Amino acid sequence: MVMNKIYNPNKIGEMRPNQLITTFGPGAIHDAVKDSVTVLDINYWGEAGRIINDGRLASYFGVTHFRSPRTSYGDDLPVTSFPYYHVCSNTKCNRLFDIRNPKFDLTTYLRQGATCPDCGYKAYPARFVIACKEGHLDDFPWDWWVHKGKNNCHGDLKLYSTGLSSSLSEMVVECVKCGKKRSMAGSLDKDEFIQNGFKCTGHHPHRPKSKNEHCASTEIYPAQRGASNIYFPVIRSAISIPPWTNPLHILLDEHYPKMKEMEELGYGDVFDRVYEKFFKEKYSRSEFDNAIRVREEKIREFIEIKEMEYKAFVNHADLDYKKDYRFFKALEEIVPTYLKKYFNRIIRIERLREVMVLQGFMRIDPPEPEVDKLNKIVKLSKPKDNWLPGVEVNGEGIFIEFNDKSIEKWMEIESVKRTSEQYKILFKDYCDKKGWQNSKERDAKYVLLHTFAHLLIKEMSLQSGYSSSAIKERIYSSPTMHGILLYTGSSDKDGSLGGLVELGTEDNFKKLLKAVLENSLMCTADPECTNHDIDVDTLNGSACHSCAMISETACENGNRLLDRSYVAPLDGKEENSFFRELIGELCEIVV
Repeated sequence: MVMNKIYNPNKIGEMRPNQLITTFGPGAIHDAVKDSVTVLDINYWGEAGRIINDGRLASYFGVTHFRSPRTSYGDDLPVTSFPYYHVCSNTKCNRLFDIRNPKFDLTTYLRQGATCPDCGYKAYPARFVIACKEGHLDDFPWDWWVHKGKNNCHGDLKLYSTGLSSSLSEMVVECVKCGKKRSMAGSLDKDEFIQNGFKCTGHHPHRPKSKNEHCASTEIYPAQRGASNIYFPVIRSAISIPPWTNPLHILLDEHYPKMKEMEELGYGDVFDRVYEKFFKEKYSRSEFDNAIRVREEKIREFIEIKEMEYKAFVNHADLDYKKDYRFFKALEEIVPTYLKKYFNRIIRIERLREVMVLQGFMRIDPPEPEVDKLNKIVKLSKPKDNWLPGVEVNGEGIFIEFNDKSIEKWMEIESVKRTSEQYKILFKDYCDKKGWQNSKERDAKYVLLHTFAHLLIKEMSLQSGYSSSAIKERIYSSPTMHGILLYTGSSDKDGSLGGLVELGTEDNFKKLLKAVLENSLMCTADPECTNHDIDVDTLNGSACHSCAMISETACENGNRLLDRSYVAPLDGKEENSFFRELIGELCEIVV
């Protein structure tokens, strides 16, 4: 049966719900069918989609719930045209104009897209924008550029090419009023703006009714509107685990926002009334009170959420974690004797749910996944009913817990101890330079887990049928955690096809591990990759795109903190390898 879509004249493009969270959230630039736009802040949305509950993430963010983007045939997401400046497609006109001019006609725009106010031809959005690390974004200062900093002319502008190529040196901006012309050569050089005293405008295009902020940033970053560093979403996610997925907690999540609202309005005995009406028939008062206590425990650091997940994985067979299979179902494999030195557990997660929440965004520099206080983040404006946008991802995965005693012994090797200290110092310096507070320590154990996860993802993509960008990682590294979760899923389906979880069976995992260890011994960029020392900027050792790096959408740390020498015995770094003996036994390769 095919449903007829309702025609909506206000519609200018489409977007999947998970794209709004991961790629084109408020503040990002999205090339729609008719124009280039940015989605407005969530307090402009009006009616949102269905409610998503996750008590831990709600506690961490200080909200009552999350909402998925509304999905219908129109009027789901409000947007504004950005960049504001557009260029006429008529080569005899070439008018460069601000779409917010007095001649703008909304009816024509919705029907045809942007059009030139002079000749009526279709117009396309300008290629260039400017941004700063404080999260501001604005049009390229065309008037300022063509008049070399003296922008008191305010004449009409033209933008055209003088040659056959699209190089910046052949693009010219011209002021019709005074006749000034200037090539776009050097327009993407931030020093041009710094040296000529250009100041950030403090503009947020996703907040059209807000005044420009005062910005103290001295660095302006000109860029093309599709540049990847213009928008980095700040996303936090959690795997739904018992007891948070038990029926009692699910029912409590449904009523909790209203309970808190009534409590703030001064209603007495709110919890007593709710218990009597909705919970008494199925649950005792002590069970209800305990659920309330757990729900209201404030989670202050994101690592606490990971610790809860880790505990659920390793204790999945306990009765408390087996009460509900709706979102979480795990099956532990027997670890073969020859692998017990390296792994404590291999657990196939046959069913899992991940809740992904968009907190805000950053520009120029990407966020770090476990830093709780990012000082350059532009947070979304929470609506009155106190929610943030989110999506649910249903899928499957494999959890691997490393042998903690073997890791401790490996960490005592002198060469590993030395490089571990280097990673600690460099990562701390990296966070300090960015002004990030409360960052977690990154040592050799984290780098080992992270690198091994990447190598597994690359090989899993070949054996499971999923693309490497579809398999995500979750690294559990702390004094009490030493494991990795590799998982996949889709926000548009109820799950996945089972290809990933099947790789966790004993026979399949042996083949997978053997291939991973064999491939880790070589890189097409060797000997340069093998001989590479820890880099101050990338925080990587022997790792590159040919061997250990994966799609950044799949990596939780932006392809940082990777070192293949911790996995495989590389030339000159043999002592660093955690799996050195296993490679000899399993792969029959003596190094």
